[in-house]
Amino acid sequence: MSIFHPRPHLYAIEFDFGNKWAEAIGQSAYYSLLTDKKAGIVIILEALKDRKYWIRLNTTVEHFNLPIDTWSIGNTSY
Repeated sequence: MSIFHPRPHLYAIEFDFGNKWAEAIGQSAYYSLLTDKKAGIVIILEALKDRKYWIRLNTTVEHFNLPIDTWSIGNTSY
């Protein structure tokens, strides 16, 4: 498991499992709006096959230049 060190006082963080990566984008953006904090997503990767969700999440964030920071946790995290 990787070590997770965001600064929670700076972020509105959504924790979700890999297959919920798209929902996590909307949730983190909305939490950011409500709290006036930076948006963040922690994706929980439970199996090797979940890496595809990490790639999808970060590809989407980068393509649309979304102001969302991402982290992963789990046995197959990056």
